[in-house]
Amino acid sequence: MSNVVVVRVDEPILESNKKIASQLRELFASRGIHVFEFLGSPGSGKTALIEKLIECYPGDLSEIAYIGGDVASTLDTERILRHGVKGVQVNTGGACHLEAIHIRKALRELDIDGVRVLFIENVGNLICPIYFDLGSSMRILIVSVTEGEDKFIKHPVTVMNCDVIVINKYDLVEVMEVDVERMISDARRINPKAPIVLTSAKTNYGIDNLAKILGLM
Repeated sequence: MSNVVVVRVDEPILESNKKIASQLRELFASRGIHVFEFLGSPGSGKTALIEKLIECYPGDLSEIAYIGGDVASTLDTERILRHGVKGVQVNTGGACHLEAIHIRKALRELDIDGVRVLFIENVGNLICPIYFDLGSSMRILIVSVTEGEDKFIKHPVTVMNCDVIVINKYDLVEVMEVDVERMISDARRINPKAPIVLTSAKTNYGIDNLAKILGLM
């Protein structure tokens, strides 16, 4: 019986990604750019929250840039660009996450001179994206109350490795009959350090608080 050799391909990929992410982080730091990566399932409200943060930004909108990641379409990026900020779309062609090399390529098409804030909206997925560093300053996890109370328990690695936790669509708590205190407790048990913010993009509830936590106000 011949020996079976298992070749792992993920480690070289992750190591290469880590190297590029480190270079990106150095670039952003040298230019004084604060980079916020938004993670969340499809429909969690990532784009809507970014729109609200843009609307309440106290500075000139020329200081904001956006990179949107998606499997296909440019719909989210079109929404963001209507607010007068600059941005580019990254279509992964089927990949379930952005990688550092995608960000590096996007920057070739994005003028970041004078930019102080860069929003990166990752592909809607709570599994793969957390393993690929994009060189961001902060990772913001968005979970909506419509996704169920057990979302944090089901995705502990993502919860553990984010910097801010947002429970969105708070205006639907009663309709969905969700125990928000349980969600907060679960998130806090997995990640005791990350601030937890309740928000509603529809009613603007908690938007100022989120902006302050991110240092945008």
